[in-house]
Amino acid sequence: MRFLPAVLVLVLHVYCWIEIAQSDPRQVRQLPRGQWVLISCIPIAGPVGWLLYGRPNGSRVAKAAPRARPRAVAPDDDPDFLRSLRRKPPDDPSIH
Repeated sequence: MRFLPAVLVLVLHVYCWIEIAQSDPRQVRQLPRGQWVLISCIPIAGPVGWLLYGRPNGSRVAKAAPRARPRAVAPDDDPDFLRSLRRKPPDDPSIH
């Protein structure tokens, strides 16, 4: 029972650090996330400050358009690869 308050404070700190790390930087209120990490190191007041003043309040932020990724081409769909298969191998005596 003696350690229960210390364990609760530690759990509160860990919960807030995980929540700070997972929150969208555009939705964090008042201060940047890095400063909230430093503030949350203050016992009890830091995590409570994050929960009351820094935590995203659920307002939606416009999402950025997804980046276009280059499409991977399978060898059997790659015209250059298929062309290379049709070429005759050079007459090299060391190959035979």
